[in-house]
Amino acid sequence: MAQEINKYLIDVKNEVDQRITQALQNENPLVDALFKSAIYSASGGKRMRAVFLHLLGDLFNIEAQKLWSASSAIELIHAASLVMDDLPYMDDSQLRRGKPANHVVFGQDVALLSSVGLISRAVTLVMEDKHLSAEERVTLGTLLGQAFGFNGLVAGQFVDLKLKSKDVDFSIIEFINRKKNTALLTVAAQIAAELGNATPEQAEKIVAFANHLGFAFQLSEELEDLAAAKQSVVKNVHQDKLHLVSLLGEEEAAQMFETYLAKAKEDLGSIQGNSDTLIDFLAYLVPERS
Repeated sequence: MAQEINKYLIDVKNEVDQRITQALQNENPLVDALFKSAIYSASGGKRMRAVFLHLLGDLFNIEAQKLWSASSAIELIHAASLVMDDLPYMDDSQLRRGKPANHVVFGQDVALLSSVGLISRAVTLVMEDKHLSAEERVTLGTLLGQAFGFNGLVAGQFVDLKLKSKDVDFSIIEFINRKKNTALLTVAAQIAAELGNATPEQAEKIVAFANHLGFAFQLSEELEDLAAAKQSVVKNVHQDKLHLVSLLGEEEAAQMFETYLAKAKEDLGSIQGNSDTLIDFLAYLVPERS
């Protein structure tokens, strides 16, 4: 099974990489640096959010051709959010994915503009997709806009940014992580439910799965960062002050990880259909801790 999920991951990543490269083609030398900035941050990454959408698509027997624009769009929005997160007046990160952050290479002004361009391109990919009906294009465009907007990534980043120096309880940390870290997994679930004609109950279950998966993944990442904090690592460790591990402590965060992982598994077990590949994906993305 591990070999099958690895092949699946590679296949989706390669296709999304090609589509993103094509989507960011430019023939105007006046904005060459702007597109270079966009490509710099949109390239690379494992494309896990895109993979998640296609796995859910398989669960609902959705044709892959109806998903490629949405999965590519989700990855473009993710790239844009990382560019914004790293800016000096946001999280002030100098590194991203083992290389200098976008603003370090291209400047803050270009980085910000390219992130806006990436979001715009993400929405137009879906709105121009001829494999989708007119109604589907509008629905998916709306869902993507909501995922990034005032009730999504923007909200999470705002609360994170403005409350860094204040005492906060877990409900606020939960809000930040739900908006920042699970928003794009959630919209993937919503898109799959929409295109797969899921029942309200099915839609609710896969959205819950996406949320619990996102939390488990975030906790897993933070616990790994904590373990690597005393070593030389390729990204800034604990750049933000509002990490779950910082709030809860390592022991409680590890327990919380087990709780959310168990919830994700429970959600998955209640979803009808062949979910074997999703089970493998869950094990790959958030492996159980020893």
